[in-house]
Amino acid sequence: MKKYIPTLVLVLVFVVGLGYAYSQNLFGEEEEPAAAQLTDIDTSKIAGIRVANGDLTYQLVKAGEDWTFTEPQNYPVNPYSVESWLDTLTSAQQGDVVEESPEDVSRYGIDAAKKGITLTKENGEVVTIGIGDALPTGSAQYARIDGGAVIGVDSNTVSSLLPSITTLVNTTPFNWDDADLKELTYERGSSNWTLKNSSSDASSSGWTLDGKAIEDAEATTVSGSLKYIASDRLPVKADTLDSADKDFTLKLVRTENGAEKTQIYTGKKDPDVDTLVWVIPPDSQWAYAVKPDELKAAETPLKQ
Repeated sequence: MKKYIPTLVLVLVFVVGLGYAYSQNLFGEEEEPAAAQLTDIDTSKIAGIRVANGDLTYQLVKAGEDWTFTEPQNYPVNPYSVESWLDTLTSAQQGDVVEESPEDVSRYGIDAAKKGITLTKENGEVVTIGIGDALPTGSAQYARIDGGAVIGVDSNTVSSLLPSITTLVNTTPFNWDDADLKELTYERGSSNWTLKNSSSDASSSGWTLDGKAIEDAEATTVSGSLKYIASDRLPVKADTLDSADKDFTLKLVRTENGAEKTQIYTGKKDPDVDTLVWVIPPDSQWAYAVKPDELKAAETPLKQ
């Protein structure tokens, strides 16, 4: 065994040396450079967002911590979607530089006013990201930030940065927290049910459906049969449906600051399209289109 010790020592020294060489990149292997961010703007300092994509243009402004639409209408905002969009902007990466100092970007199809993003900072500074045609590869599109170089940006990233307006609009008409819920009474045609929570202790519940005791999970199913219905289109002004026929009513009783508060959701039949019902939340200026089939399913929520 002793005669092998010198050989083992040499092997050990070789392995340690090889590991050190790789760790120090002594073999001269080139490391992939980190991809550059599309923009290093501090999203917490953004006070205005304008998105243009052909015929679609919309704009949001921030007041305090709240975002509001100013164009094309003051639609209700989904704040979570806006934050998600800002995260996408932060993580977006640049591709290769196509032309460092372009004199004419029209040949790349870049026109930020027609397709792109305009960001306004709190100090009034404006950053524009113009989006152009697709590169020959088809996997990226030309882009330009302010007056900089023409670059490539991944097409999937572009799609995420130029979302449909419905992505950022709040399209969920029903809104309540089951923990605060005391009663839901749903009436649609000849169908109706009443969900109640008789417990006064927040740590326990006493759910009943039409007077019959049910489990917490069943109560969640009943509540969710309406609460999780979402619209797939833009809302309209509620007063445009003043003369429309009623489709359903939903009475909501919940606790607020220790007291019970009653609110009414109203469903209106679309005057022209029989596959749409418009939901008008309490004290809302907006109405949300939903499918009658979803409202029909909610008539028997525990039989689905």
